[in-house]
Amino acid sequence: MLRRLLERSVTRRLMVALLLAYVLTWGVMVVISDFSLSAVGSGDFDKEMESVGDVATQALEDRTRPAEAVLRGLALKIVADGARVGAEGGFEAFHVHDASGRLLLAGGSPLPALADDGREGFFQVGERPKLLHVYRRWAADRTRRIDVIQSATARTEMLRFGLSSPVTLAQLLVGFPLLLLPVWLAVRTGLRPLLRLSQDLAARSPGDLRPLDENQPYRELRPVVRELNETLARLQALLQRERAFLADAAHELRTPLAVIAAQCDTLKRSRDPAACALAAQRLERGLARAMRLVNQLLALARLESDVEHRRSEIDVADIVRDCLALHADDAQARDIELSYAGPDSLPMRSVEHALESVLHNLVGNAIRYGRPQGRVEVNLTAPADRSGEHVLEVSDDGPGIAPADRAHVFERFWRGAAAASNASGSGLGLAIVQAAARQLGARIELAQGLKDGQGLQGLSVTLRWRSG
Repeated sequence: MLRRLLERSVTRRLMVALLLAYVLTWGVMVVISDFSLSAVGSGDFDKEMESVGDVATQALEDRTRPAEAVLRGLALKIVADGARVGAEGGFEAFHVHDASGRLLLAGGSPLPALADDGREGFFQVGERPKLLHVYRRWAADRTRRIDVIQSATARTEMLRFGLSSPVTLAQLLVGFPLLLLPVWLAVRTGLRPLLRLSQDLAARSPGDLRPLDENQPYRELRPVVRELNETLARLQALLQRERAFLADAAHELRTPLAVIAAQCDTLKRSRDPAACALAAQRLERGLARAMRLVNQLLALARLESDVEHRRSEIDVADIVRDCLALHADDAQARDIELSYAGPDSLPMRSVEHALESVLHNLVGNAIRYGRPQGRVEVNLTAPADRSGEHVLEVSDDGPGIAPADRAHVFERFWRGAAAASNASGSGLGLAIVQAAARQLGARIELAQGLKDGQGLQGLSVTLRWRSG
């Protein structure tokens, strides 16, 4: 139960937000009430003081009734009104002075009489906490002065009483549930379609990747369903690609494994040393091919993973020279000339293993599928400025790839006519190059390579990228 309460909930968050909004609204109402009550000349407090002053003035100017009796009745009313709100003696006072300043009559709360300083209307006397609000006027004949006085403390107590009265608290306590209930029902009803959507997804089998119905009755759910369908489509495409990849990998591994099994059987049964030596040689080639295929599959899986690859400071020229040195024996076996043209040093920040994968696969393919006694050239060009591109080009003078086939060269296990005659190839090299190029943020261009004078067009693979 406690764990459920501690879990994040949209409903609870909306209800808490509503509660805070309700409290904030109540606070704003308090501020507005204070302003409307205390505004000089137009607030309720000043209007009440002006009303008392008017009654006192009329009583003094009316010759048909005794003024003293009327003013004492006014004083009793002030005291009675104050008693209803908890202000003993009333929350205001009125004083009547003659022209010389002598106090003639006083009523209401016990506040000090004020001397005539020439001011009339509304004004204030003193400083907090003894601040007094005063409304002053004179009778028509200017013989008597009426002062209506309220203390700032009394006004604060009146405001506090009004906000904390049983009626106000009852309104708050009754109004909040009445407001909260429809909002809670609206939230629950509004989230119900989302709950149904999650239940529909949960009820599906693990392999069910059919798109959801985008014809949702609620506008807010349509973008969610649309994004879910796009995710399901990407997942479906990924699973299909992985199934095809596994099927192709199993097919490609079957050949070297069959060769290995056959040669192992020959080694066990044959007593001819020459046949055993030939079987051992074929077994070695089969194991090498299987090992290369497994390594390429692992390299491709690593490059195509969603894991962020760390960039580091590298020297591209050094990596090119190291790659050519590693392939020197293979090139010498086919009498192929390796050459490098580029700067002695080209430092940059990049993904080192991705660049190594590009070079090893391009140079390896150029040697494996190039013509004997041919050439393989690696050209590296540094950018002219900080915003320029690095250019890496690997060219050979072999049979090349026909323009019509270049759209397929980056597909897994695809092998062209020239590659199909080479049993050692797997059809993964350029797929690895493409995955590594994505890690580098590079684009790949295919073009005609080196001319050999024998009608072969060769192949040139160029990568262009900016340093990261």
